[in-house]
Amino acid sequence: MKTVSGIVLTIQVLGWLMGVVIAALAAGDDGGTGVLEELRRETAPVLRQTGRPAHLFRLDPSKAALVIIDMQTFSCAPSGEPAMPGIASAVASTNRLADHCRSLGVPVIWVRQNITCGPEGNTGGLYGAFHDKDHVKAICNKGKGTEIFRDMHFDPAKDHVVFKNRYSAFLSDPPELKQTLDRLKRTHLIMAGVAANVCVESTARDAMQLDYEVTLVADATTSPDTTLLKSTLKSIMLFFGDVRSTNEVVEELKRNGGGDGR
Repeated sequence: MKTVSGIVLTIQVLGWLMGVVIAALAAGDDGGTGVLEELRRETAPVLRQTGRPAHLFRLDPSKAALVIIDMQTFSCAPSGEPAMPGIASAVASTNRLADHCRSLGVPVIWVRQNITCGPEGNTGGLYGAFHDKDHVKAICNKGKGTEIFRDMHFDPAKDHVVFKNRYSAFLSDPPELKQTLDRLKRTHLIMAGVAANVCVESTARDAMQLDYEVTLVADATTSPDTTLLKSTLKSIMLFFGDVRSTNEVVEELKRNGGGDGR
């Protein structure tokens, strides 16, 4: 019994340590740890060669909107499936961003994946070819799976909610995100949410092609796999926008628009 208990304890400890490692990889904090600092070292020679600064865009509260992708029940607490590694850290960082942006008058926009399903089919296009029926069902008809995750700091009185039926919120029909950004006259997207390598990256790429400035927050997103996360962050950093940590975003918004940095 002691041997079995010891094995169980060892497995539990290893699981906890793996969680710590994954969270550290996603964190990208100001202490220089995490995948963000590693990527900055890797991309520095390319940026120097092109003469490009490390950060292209100034975070101006009067031009920015916080766009939070798919922080919903189906993605943050999937039924019958393990949660994505690093999701707790992404939730905490996204909440901090939402609270701070809201305090500065920066619009907070929650993008919810939702497919209209019926006897004639659904509005998800080829989405079902890449996901099983239970997953598709979880994001149909504004059901429970499509709700904003219960742990998020969502303020229904102040925040904006838009829906999408494609990976990219800009290719959704109707394009509710673009309509909302245009109405709010916001041209800089501070991006958070999941999954980094799918809906977040798809939306960020299209945002840049539509001439929106993009800042992806490294520790406010995650992926099913850290290799995919790193690939997304590197692609955005080199070709589609800036990649920063939550600390950096909060501090620059504080400098440029007031606030206490909480």
